[in-house]
Amino acid sequence: MIKTLPLLWGLFCLLTPVLVHASNPSPVSAILEAVEAFVHEQGRDLPGRVIIKSSRLDSRRTHQPCQQLETFLPAGGRVWGRFSVGVRCQDASSWTLYVPVEIEVIAPIAHATRPIRKGKLLGSDDISMHEADLVRLPQDILSDAGQAAGKMATSSIAAGQPLRQRHLRAPHVITRGQKVQLIVTGLGFTVSTEGDALTSAASGEMVQVRNPAGRIISGIARADGSVEVRP
Repeated sequence: MIKTLPLLWGLFCLLTPVLVHASNPSPVSAILEAVEAFVHEQGRDLPGRVIIKSSRLDSRRTHQPCQQLETFLPAGGRVWGRFSVGVRCQDASSWTLYVPVEIEVIAPIAHATRPIRKGKLLGSDDISMHEADLVRLPQDILSDAGQAAGKMATSSIAAGQPLRQRHLRAPHVITRGQKVQLIVTGLGFTVSTEGDALTSAASGEMVQVRNPAGRIISGIARADGSVEVRP
């Protein structure tokens, strides 16, 4: 029995450093935790829910423990898609490194519920909202069904396709060749005459009209199909 004591003591000495090391916080873990906290803080104003897909450090490098970590976004950096977060140590073991990060920004966006032909006016039943990663989508994606309802398709749209601003336009209230009412308003007066529309336009858009004298006048299309001219 006595002979076994040295053996047990030797095993204890071998295991003790491992246990002490495991109880200490890992420098890599501390760095990654700081980076994730920074990303979520910086992403508060993004138009969706931020999910960190990956953030990693080169495990082959030696990372000295640091009591004062400072995170920052490198010049020209943006918290979107794939980017890097800078981490610098502010205590005696001064160092700086950059951590690659990839995120998703999940938000509901408008999709076509069925195939939509070019020229069709979209109704509420043509639009459904589904969550998607905004990082992987174009900037002109529609995040509100109201942005698409009542608009006209400028091209064919497949069922399930995300809706973009370029896919839609406001319907024309004036078409080329149409007879329109020209309304000229000024300080204390209003003059009305008829003309021929030379271009098509949606409400609020500029339209060119030829008046009875043959003069070409530019005005703003109104929702009622008239054209407002400001002298």
